[in-house]
Amino acid sequence: MSEKNYKNLLEEIIQSNSAIRFTAICGNFGTITEKLQRDGVSLLLSEKDTEKLVDEAIHSWKTRRKYAQKIGEGQYAMAVYGKIIRLTIPLNEGQILLVTLDNILESPKLVDNIKNILQKSPDVELD
Repeated sequence: MSEKNYKNLLEEIIQSNSAIRFTAICGNFGTITEKLQRDGVSLLLSEKDTEKLVDEAIHSWKTRRKYAQKIGEGQYAMAVYGKIIRLTIPLNEGQILLVTLDNILESPKLVDNIKNILQKSPDVELD
């Protein structure tokens, strides 16, 4: 596998909307391969807690894939909390993109913008 340029991809995603706090490429077992935090933003969870949530998200995506033939491929999953929104988008090779953002109302447009960035990137393929 060739070296992926995830740093530039994550930077472009962070810059696409001021509500984005954190973004990461995550591997099969909950490991964070690459991450980027917006300058001046304090994260609400520790890296260990974030990795636990990522592991659960990856497990959820594996479960969703079991039903893809019946209901179609999953596009993204969004969990809305009081303080943040957590977005996961499946990528190739069992990876996911994790994005956390301030709890705002323009989430669907934001998701479309992020997916457009991913589609243009030579470094990832959407599942």
